[in-house]
Amino acid sequence: MSNWNPPGRGAAARPPTRLFTVEQTAERLNVCGKTVRRLIKAELLPAVRIGRAVRVSEDDLRVYLATRRS
Repeated sequence: MSNWNPPGRGAAARPPTRLFTVEQTAERLNVCGKTVRRLIKAELLPAVRIGRAVRVSEDDLRVYLATRRS
């Protein structure tokens, strides 16, 4: 008998975060997609690549907005 638990099971598991497309992110920020791509390229907004697709996590978007408020 082993104590192995599959990933995502147990007390330390975090709920999965949503991933937004560039267009969905732009809509939430009320800017155009080109602006979102510039923010990603400037490393101001973290993003992940899945194949050729670019996605922004809901958590990263929330952090970005919290740090940009004045």
